Amino acid sequence: MPLESRLFVKTSLIALAFSFLWGAGMAIAESAGVAIPAMWPIEHAHLAFVGWLVNVVIGIALWMLPLNRERFPETAGRYPRRAPYIVWGLLNGGLILRIVSEPALSAGVAMRASFVLSALAQVAAIVLFALIAWQRVRAPARPASGVR
Repeated sequence: MPLESRLFVKTSLIALAFSFLWGAGMAIAESAGVAIPAMWPIEHAHLAFVGWLVNVVIGIALWMLPLNRERFPETAGRYPRRAPYIVWGLLNGGLILRIVSEPALSAGVAMRASFVLSALAQVAAIVLFALIAWQRVRAPARPASGVR
C-alpha cells in the first residue's frame, strides 16, 4: 500500500477511535443526567463520517483504482506526487476547523469565517480527489472477449 494511502487509512482509524470515545462520552454524560451541548452530536457525526469514512474511502481508492501510467508516469500511474497530501491537509484541516468553529459560531465574525473556510477546504479536497480519481477510472485498453 502506498504511503499516501496509509496516511489516509491511519487517519481514518484515529478518527474512528475518537468518534467512538466521543460517542461514549456523550452517552455517559446523558445517562448521568448531564446535558450535552446541542452541537456535539453534529460534530461527532462529522468526525465519524468525514474523519473515518471519507478518509478510508479515499485511502483505499488511491491504492486500488486502476493505474494511469500515461497520465502519471512519475508515480507509476497513481497521481501527481503532492496531490494526495494536499487532499489530506484540506480534508482533515477543514474537519478540525469545523469541529472547533461550528460550536462557537455565535462568538463572532472570526468563528463564522473559520466555519466557511472549513467548508471550502473540504469541498476543495473532494474536488481535487475527484479529479485524480476521474483520470484513473477509464475504459480498459483491451475489452474482455465477448464484451462489446
